[in-house]
Amino acid sequence: MKSLPLWCLLGLGFCVQAGAAPLVLNADQWAVPRRGDVILRMPAVSAAMRELDAKRGSHLIIRFPGGDEGSLWANELRAWLVSLGLSSQRIELVPGSHSADTIELDVRAPLVTPGSGS
Repeated sequence: MKSLPLWCLLGLGFCVQAGAAPLVLNADQWAVPRRGDVILRMPAVSAAMRELDAKRGSHLIIRFPGGDEGSLWANELRAWLVSLGLSSQRIELVPGSHSADTIELDVRAPLVTPGSGS
């Protein structure tokens, strides 16, 4: 990924364990003037990007609150991530976060199918 050095520089200091609970981005963290560098410094986003870089072929699930507001929030986050270099094919939007004021980020490894050689 061409933006790997930027992800690494901004993601230092955050560790993500395999199988960890979803990363949470709350409305208060999001309610700031947004720029690319600001988005990348959000702890949940930074940790998710590092994990995506570490797990080749993985994808990001963005679980968002239902309704128009949650959908708009998730789509804006997705647009930011794509503009910062993450392929849209690696992002899945799923309604139904556990709280009305949070987005949950969950990095999933690619599925291994029988006979795929992986």
